[in-house]
Amino acid sequence: MKNSAKKLLCSMLAAASALSVVACSQEVPESSFDNPLPWHVSEASYEKLDYSVAVYNTEKGVTDDKRVVIGDGTLSFTLEEGKQNGYTMLSMDFSVTYRKDDAAGIDKGLTDKISSTVYFEPNSLNASSMEKKVVLADRENRTNLSYNLSADYFGTHKATFLYTKQTGAKEKTHSLPRDAVRDNEMMFFLARAQEISKSSSTNFKMVNLYDTFLAGELKEYRMVLNGTAESKLDIGDFVKDFGIEAVTDEDKTTYPVTCVTTSLAINDEKRGPSYTVMYAKDAFTQGEEAHKKIPVKIEYSSYNGANPYRMTTYTLRACSFTK
Repeated sequence: MKNSAKKLLCSMLAAASALSVVACSQEVPESSFDNPLPWHVSEASYEKLDYSVAVYNTEKGVTDDKRVVIGDGTLSFTLEEGKQNGYTMLSMDFSVTYRKDDAAGIDKGLTDKISSTVYFEPNSLNASSMEKKVVLADRENRTNLSYNLSADYFGTHKATFLYTKQTGAKEKTHSLPRDAVRDNEMMFFLARAQEISKSSSTNFKMVNLYDTFLAGELKEYRMVLNGTAESKLDIGDFVKDFGIEAVTDEDKTTYPVTCVTTSLAINDEKRGPSYTVMYAKDAFTQGEEAHKKIPVKIEYSSYNGANPYRMTTYTLRACSFTK
């Protein structure tokens, strides 16, 4: 995305969209997916992951002493197996409100929201259908890029797109391939369903429908997930309810989660910045439930040319394996 409005949209959609770049033409074998999948414990498995969201202005630097918090919000993923026609449902809800701070620029005091739901086959992870709604606040001297997006991968094999806050905008339609594909809204879970270790390297393909409508042709990207390191992350004592053991140091008790840090990006020389995702090395357990490789923290930076200007982080603050 080259103009400022589209750069802004990329920053706000970091939780839900892969980067818009030219996909790699070199075909390589896709890595295998786990069997059983890391969230599967029964035919009606349930998982809800809640995150706190922080958006930083990083124009003066990305370190803690230089970046400035300009937005706060929430992100949640809800996964249910055995839903519509036996498919697995994955829904996402995201909201961010920017602070009334000059560092927030044109976002000052505004709220943006994104929601999506995708249904997919429980074993192959092929997408059946997807719906997404992006509701952005109006910004001065900027075109409002709010939109609705839907796709029927198994039925009509068509996707629709509509800018919802642009006068006179008409709904667009795009044909979808007859071959089975996976959807961009599943990205962090597709990555999670493959091998993750500090030295692993895996890949998978997914369709990005927003980029498809921008380009006027189907955009299917090959994503590469590289494990880079292991570290411990303290995200709060709620994790003690999921089998994370306590560590006492100088009369202070914490519950650090051992994580594998990964880099998730499009497989292309011009791939743009990657997502940094920290997946839990050990399963989160509760009773008989054991959910593996939960994404504990997600981080994404946006750039103006070669200079970082925004960083968005999502940190796990609660989870549940029962409705």
